[in-house]
Amino acid sequence: MSNLGDYRWENRLILVQAAPETEGAVDVLREARVEINDRDIIWFVNTGSGLVSNQATVSGGVERDVTDLLDKARSEDRVLLIGKDGGIKSREPSLNLEGVFRQIDAMPMRRREMRE
Repeated sequence: MSNLGDYRWENRLILVQAAPETEGAVDVLREARVEINDRDIIWFVNTGSGLVSNQATVSGGVERDVTDLLDKARSEDRVLLIGKDGGIKSREPSLNLEGVFRQIDAMPMRRREMRE
């Protein structure tokens, strides 16, 4: 993948900006691997010293896109959920993974996926 647009229609994205409110996000996301994979989620955590992801490699273009999106977000918006259509679905001050899963599971596209 060379930029975030390459994930459109294939994956949902969770972008997390390092902050005291998001401390431990990498561990939380890694522990929820099964649920994350089931929902086609790719996640990126900007730790301040680099980008951590559930992707084996992250291209420079993707890293720039993630950093730019998080830099442009309001300071209290430290967690962004991006739908498969590429639209930002939620902006949150901290990572509440169960809340993210509930929001995703309520989306029409996800409901179709669960039926199939």
